[in-house]
Amino acid sequence: MRVLLVLPSVDTSWECVPSTGLMNLYLIGKELGCDMELIDLSEASYQEGLERILSKRYDIVGISCNFINAAPSCVRYAKDIKERYPNTLVISGGNHATLVPEDLLFYNYDYVIYGEGEATFKEFLQTFLRGESVKELKGIFYLKEGKIIKNHPHEPIEDLDTLPLNDYSEFNLEPYFKRSGLRYATMETSRGCVYNCAFCSTVSMWGHKYRHKSPRRILEEFRVAKKLKLDFVHIYDDDVAFNEQNLREFCNLLINEEICIPWAIGIGTNSIKDESTFDLLIKSNCIQVNVNIESANARLLKAYRKPHTIEDNRRLCQKLRRRKVIIENHGLIGFPDETIRETLNTYFYLIKTSHTWIVTFLEPRPGSDYWKNWDGRGNVSKYELFGKANVFWGKHKFIIFLIYRIFVLLYLLNPTRILKSLFARNKAVRYSYRRRYYVTHKILILNITGFLKRIYNFCTKHVFKIKNKFSILCSES
Repeated sequence: MRVLLVLPSVDTSWECVPSTGLMNLYLIGKELGCDMELIDLSEASYQEGLERILSKRYDIVGISCNFINAAPSCVRYAKDIKERYPNTLVISGGNHATLVPEDLLFYNYDYVIYGEGEATFKEFLQTFLRGESVKELKGIFYLKEGKIIKNHPHEPIEDLDTLPLNDYSEFNLEPYFKRSGLRYATMETSRGCVYNCAFCSTVSMWGHKYRHKSPRRILEEFRVAKKLKLDFVHIYDDDVAFNEQNLREFCNLLINEEICIPWAIGIGTNSIKDESTFDLLIKSNCIQVNVNIESANARLLKAYRKPHTIEDNRRLCQKLRRRKVIIENHGLIGFPDETIRETLNTYFYLIKTSHTWIVTFLEPRPGSDYWKNWDGRGNVSKYELFGKANVFWGKHKFIIFLIYRIFVLLYLLNPTRILKSLFARNKAVRYSYRRRYYVTHKILILNITGFLKRIYNFCTKHVFKIKNKFSILCSES
């Protein structure tokens, strides 16, 4: 059986890394004896991607729909696949597919695997190989007489160590290294979140229960990273320190094994209770910590249901600064009734506490409290606005957007950041600073081309109307 897995075209592909989720599925299919292929089209044009997908006939094409602004290309791919190969099964999974399956099932998709996909995907392939119906499987959506059927959820994977150990021998990472300018990869060590932030979809996707890989398994993955001579590893879990003891144990293993690869993590403001854990992080070569403060205003933290205070975050940043770790804080602006003063508070706080920082607008993403009230819900063409500071809910839109642009400029023109992005001795440190310049450059290009496209569409639409009126007048005369 021939199976193709696709990472689709998406206009906000900031990280030059492969999809760990799709690689897991690839390895599962390979183990079952399927003829597996995986193609990454995240930076390809739609037409380039389509040509690669249609170059062969597959029994199953699985297209990841993780981000909302990937949905438009996912919809177009399915339509074109079905026109060329009507008997090919087209399936999807990922965050957006899980939370808004109607965006896919009503547009040529046969099935959506929802939530944690590895166990369901394995059972899906096994059932298909036996020639049996997959419609009784747990963890899938499908259409029946025009209505979406949601089967019972699949039980979460209790032991994450049972996920495939990826030594990358099946995959070519060189194109990613070339694009990023760094031998760099991401790693997943846990799933789930014990919190329930208003703007987040993590709990909707992974559930409240926190599960983690064992320290020994994480060490194995770092050994693979060392064998590949990686310059940097980013553990992209929501909070690696939910289980502080687990974090301490794998730090000690990295130290004892002298792995020495620079790495980065994200942690919650109050997750680390034992201050000596910070020293273990430094000793094991953790060079960057991401902390999502979201806002420097108590009122907004409460509205977002964040489990920390501004003072909690300040104390954490002090501890990290003393140890000379790169602190990357995340701020969120654009709450519906956010004031200009509150927006400025967040910016000044980020400047005071962080070496690098990211500010994004509050977007009504699927799985968040704000999705159901967004008037663009269900209009797939509007999804392309996401991820580029184009979706804005709050008051004072023009002023807050102007503030956003001014602070982006101040960030980019900061001499220290410029020097570190160009000349820092450590490649991973250089990359950590340079990445923000790369993202800003991409967003500017996308916004400018989007603006020019809107002007072009507006002009052609009105020229067409004028031509129509002119031809009517000519025919009447």
